[in-house]
Amino acid sequence: MAPKPFRKLLDSFPFANHSRSHRSGMRDADDSTPAPAEPASAVASNPPSGPALVAAEVTAGEGGTSSGAEHHLDPELARKYMANIKRFRILVMGRANAGKTTILQRVCNTTDNPEITDGKGNKIESNIVRGNLERGHHNIEHELVFSSNPGFVFHDSCGFEAGSARQFDEMKSFVVHRAVAGSLKERIHAIWFCIPMTDYHRTVTAAEQKFFNECDTGHVPVMVLLTKTEALHDLAMEELSDDGLTVGEAKEKAVEKERELLERWLAHIKKMLDKCKFPPKAYVPVQKMHEEGADCTRLVECTTNAMNEEGLQRLLVSTQQSSVALCIEYAVKKTLIPKMELGIKDRFMVNVKDLQRELLDWFPNKCSSLAVVDNDASISSLPQNSTLLGKFPTLQSMVGYAIVCLLVFEHAHFLMQQGSGDWKETLTMAVNKCKSSDIQTAISTAVKVAFQQHGNNGAELCETILKLIGENKILNSAAM
Repeated sequence: MAPKPFRKLLDSFPFANHSRSHRSGMRDADDSTPAPAEPASAVASNPPSGPALVAAEVTAGEGGTSSGAEHHLDPELARKYMANIKRFRILVMGRANAGKTTILQRVCNTTDNPEITDGKGNKIESNIVRGNLERGHHNIEHELVFSSNPGFVFHDSCGFEAGSARQFDEMKSFVVHRAVAGSLKERIHAIWFCIPMTDYHRTVTAAEQKFFNECDTGHVPVMVLLTKTEALHDLAMEELSDDGLTVGEAKEKAVEKERELLERWLAHIKKMLDKCKFPPKAYVPVQKMHEEGADCTRLVECTTNAMNEEGLQRLLVSTQQSSVALCIEYAVKKTLIPKMELGIKDRFMVNVKDLQRELLDWFPNKCSSLAVVDNDASISSLPQNSTLLGKFPTLQSMVGYAIVCLLVFEHAHFLMQQGSGDWKETLTMAVNKCKSSDIQTAISTAVKVAFQQHGNNGAELCETILKLIGENKILNSAAM
């Protein structure tokens, strides 16, 4: 829904020409030292690169199914549900000093402390909060919001490892109520349960077993986060020294040994908790969170994959600020690939306006929220009233057009992050930069080759599309 000055901005794109949508068939407890374990499997087909030692692992568990159960809303109810939710709400649990606040700061890309309110908008003074924590008091109802990313609302559960029945009952009541709260805005969408590796000698205690045996979180997924994994360095050095290595030799092999230890403890924790009545949905080692700028992509990706509702996945991906690559990945997997599958089944329909909006919906809220207003005020500078490649669009032309859209959105977001202007201005700049490059021709040729090589294999095409986007960034083209 582009404003009039932008409607002709991309008319020269070879992917768009006319003003109608068309159908077309496809033409073209006991916590003893664990035994060695196999490495954990990766959670995504295209995991982000980075320094992580161990990938996240998603599992449905071996015990009960509530925490990992499939739970799907009726599509119409899901749409109404998401229309009333603007912020992604997470309950963070775990022992004291498990590194919970540090993780939240990294997710929200800040070193500042959060603003704390009582849930009704009334701010809680920091000195009051600090005094309560020092006395061991904690209110799980309080909302923690970081100014750097107000799209996240966090609740922090005081550690109940000391065996306080009252604290456990308060936490359980909160979880049960917020999982099915009458007000959609108050419901929690995910739970992060932190287990610090500083306590590797007692990773699964009676407290963890009590929670996963007694707390049915329904459709709200619970992720176990292995935190403070850097604590395994000293243990790695100790074991290598016990094996007879010198200090220098041990340092050379320390990283590999840390990986081995983390895999071992991850397998042990998984084995213990999967036996519980309501096991976790996923296990995620979060590493180097003590370093400013630490990569949280794997945590966000794992949480997104644990969601059974696409609307919630979109809400999380568009709220996070860790990785625009994750936005692109889900836009391809959840929007473009399903449309391709419809085309393969001879139910191909292209509506350019809807395609643009659906792709952009996966991008950060400050971008996508501007793309769903009336025709005269919308920001989308890509052509609205056009089909792809003439009167009869093909799957190839739709894919090529979608890739160009995603590259433009990505570059506009980059420019906005660099302070080059607001979304409207940077989108115009990105479109013009794309049009002045040879990316359009390169994408069109590459898509044609991809279809020739992979045919109707959706998984292979998805991988190729993501690779094409990574190799043809407008930023790279601009630098040439």
